[in-house]
Amino acid sequence: MNTDKNKTILIIGSAGGLGTELIQYFEDKLYQLALHFHDQSPTYTDNNIKTYQADITIESEVSEMIKAIYKDFGKIDVVIHNAGVSRNNMSWKTDKADWDETIAVNLTGPFLVSKYVTPYMRDANFGRIIFMSSVVAQTGFIGTAAYGASKAGLIGLTKTLAKELANKNITVNSIALGYFNAGMINDVPLDMQEQLKTQIPVGKLGNPQDLAALIAFIISDESNYLTGQVLNLNGGLYA
Repeated sequence: MNTDKNKTILIIGSAGGLGTELIQYFEDKLYQLALHFHDQSPTYTDNNIKTYQADITIESEVSEMIKAIYKDFGKIDVVIHNAGVSRNNMSWKTDKADWDETIAVNLTGPFLVSKYVTPYMRDANFGRIIFMSSVVAQTGFIGTAAYGASKAGLIGLTKTLAKELANKNITVNSIALGYFNAGMINDVPLDMQEQLKTQIPVGKLGNPQDLAALIAFIISDESNYLTGQVLNLNGGLYA
């Protein structure tokens, strides 16, 4: 059985705001971290942390990345799918290129990573796969047709993979995030952020530490019976 201290966590999309917060949380708890990035490489000197560049929308790059991580660490216990883009516009004004990019990064990429990491998890008879979905997939939001569709697709992927992998002690869950004070929220004007807060029952944006704590439970050995679920972390915005 894996213990927390020797679990290897692959964080897809580690260079963003939420990714940086997750790295700090799990680094402090002595996990081994494989950090994926696309353009901007995070810099770490800890022997338990290594970085890997890949375009997760290109299958060959994903395959080579997973092989490299397995070669370096000997296992991949956890995958946290944190990469994401949002190309906002009204649906009738959305360019097909923006639609294609959003679906590719937010949905096809997580599928490809899961496809190539799953055989290693099946051999180890252990794994935790976590997708980052969104409250937008559940409620809709004006101007987010591509983003909402991609995040809703992750929910369907979650439920299918959970059934396919349950007999190998691999759990698959999604976290449907509300609005947090790190990451994509920085692209939202401050006046709109204040307006969003008024719609959230707890009256504030989420803290990345709350997300990290939830993930810590999902990846623990005590969560074996939790799979195929969409866990809503949104301050009561959607229940």
